[in-house]
Amino acid sequence: MEILEEKPKEGMVKIKVETLDDLWHLYHVINEGDIVYAKTLRKQAQRSDSLRPEKVEVIPVFLGVKAEKINLHKFANQLRITGPIVYTSRDDVPLGKYHTIAVEPGTVLTIQKERWRPHHIERIKEAVEASKRAKVMIVAVEDGEAEIAVVREYGLDFIASIRHNLGGKRYNVKREEEEKRFFHDIAKTMLELFERENIDRAIIAGPGFYKEDFVKFLKENYPELAKKVVTDDTSMGGRTGIYEVIKRGTVDKVYMENRVSREISLVEKVIEEIAKNGLVAYGLKEVEEAINYGAVDTLLVLDELLKSENREKLEDMMELARNLRANVVVVSSEHEGGDKLKALGGIAALLRFKIK
Repeated sequence: MEILEEKPKEGMVKIKVETLDDLWHLYHVINEGDIVYAKTLRKQAQRSDSLRPEKVEVIPVFLGVKAEKINLHKFANQLRITGPIVYTSRDDVPLGKYHTIAVEPGTVLTIQKERWRPHHIERIKEAVEASKRAKVMIVAVEDGEAEIAVVREYGLDFIASIRHNLGGKRYNVKREEEEKRFFHDIAKTMLELFERENIDRAIIAGPGFYKEDFVKFLKENYPELAKKVVTDDTSMGGRTGIYEVIKRGTVDKVYMENRVSREISLVEKVIEEIAKNGLVAYGLKEVEEAINYGAVDTLLVLDELLKSENREKLEDMMELARNLRANVVVVSSEHEGGDKLKALGGIAALLRFKIK
């Protein structure tokens, strides 16, 4: 994401969207009631004297839409913002009619809010910083099975599952041939993702020596690809192995300060503290009390809650926590850490001291 212009007095920020991660960040920045300005296409019916539509013309127009619905379509790489038109650059486009602005990588838009909360500004800054960081792919391989995921700002995006029946050990020649085909399929998928997603590094993970065999195969057959991989030992392959890579902090070793690793680690810390009846609070009432006492060291809030009817109350709590020098982390609901936080009510806090 790139910030093109800021007008604090008018509550306006103009940005350029660059990646799918940017769309996810904007989904959590744009709220109902905000006005979003962008160039868009609108269908206009051309009528004849008989008042029947002769044809529908698609016209380019610059519109301002007051957001009523904000929907993220990850698989279409689009953020769709729907609401009544409050500004138009053309006289033949009526105000008050509903329109959907489709935001995708490359879109330039301006967001106007009555009040920019600190977490909105932080989210924009995070997106800008994220665009400067490396992008990482994780490939978990086992005997004839591979799972591939891309680490995004919002969590893990599971891209592909590759499976081959390698046969038993009795058929060594057949098995070796099938294994080569299996390795080629993984490598080709990786190459496609490196190009399509602008991946910088890949982590090859799995149990035993199987991952080493795959890396050796890459060095012999795809030497340029092999230069971009590192390995990690996990107890299992598949999705479990990929989550194990995240928990072990291997992604952080590949590039600094990965959001997903940090969020999962903090949620795990909360669960550890709950298990030993330690310095922790969870649930809205208990966390609010901890904030009022100034006892919160780190506040964790599930992103879904900031789209709920309690949004303003939560934002006030987050602001008070910041003013009392607490760290505030908005946790993505797109990874297992978010699932665990949701089970705790979507909000938790690591404390400086006990309040009861």
